[in-house]
Amino acid sequence: MNIIQRNFFRLIRYSTSGIEEQIEPMSVFKWEQLYQLALMHDVAETVYEGLEKSRNQFFLHQTDQQWKRWEKTAEDLRKHPRNDDAEEDEFLRADHLTNPLLNRKLQSILDDEHSDIQTRRLLLGIISVSRHILNEGQPVRQLINLGEELRQQAGRIDTTTLGKWIKSLKMEQVAAFEGALLMELLHFKQEEIPFAGTKARHVEQMAQELIEFTNTRAADFYFSQDGNAIFVHTSNGSAMLGHIRRSAHYFRYYPSETLTNFFVSFAHSLTHIEE
Repeated sequence: MNIIQRNFFRLIRYSTSGIEEQIEPMSVFKWEQLYQLALMHDVAETVYEGLEKSRNQFFLHQTDQQWKRWEKTAEDLRKHPRNDDAEEDEFLRADHLTNPLLNRKLQSILDDEHSDIQTRRLLLGIISVSRHILNEGQPVRQLINLGEELRQQAGRIDTTTLGKWIKSLKMEQVAAFEGALLMELLHFKQEEIPFAGTKARHVEQMAQELIEFTNTRAADFYFSQDGNAIFVHTSNGSAMLGHIRRSAHYFRYYPSETLTNFFVSFAHSLTHIEE
């Protein structure tokens, strides 16, 4: 990771876990890029909290204008808090899978009133991360939410049932990958993650690739049609190629869902064409 990304995750870890790490010195321009990165990943309020805690660190230098902008952004987000249970793009909701067989199993799990609610919530958090990995790249906000759920519910999760659900939904590899991301990016310990397998190889490289993939979002390749136009076009042609590469690249982590996810997301993009 470059220095901007390293400081970005240091601030997130300080905000979410309270463990202070020394910030590396950066120029005003690079702090500007970090601000844009926080906005891109929808974690500006979390990063600002880390900045506030680190304000007295020697190498943390920002202009008064930058501090004011951070404060205004955080204040605006506090006034208009997001609902993390309501996904902005319905296609990315965690309560469904695109593979029909797996989705039936998931709905059966979610409809079981006798199962533990907190364990179900954790399962949905794991699915949410996987949906974003396949469709939008590095899910920083979703990883943060998953990490907070893990720490808040530590010791209260039915790990045996969770393991059975993950196996039933063919999610063993992608869940282990998410555990590796939590350890690499948010410095979780393996014993804190009930679905963590052995640490994935090259996880830092994979995390870097996912972060870079976030430059194009799933909505960027939705098909659209101008009011008086005959031809259909995508809003971002390179985004579709990126989606194809991502699907191929992460196929090994969730093969039973990745293929159907690509075709269903393609079909979902067609719904944006006017009749």
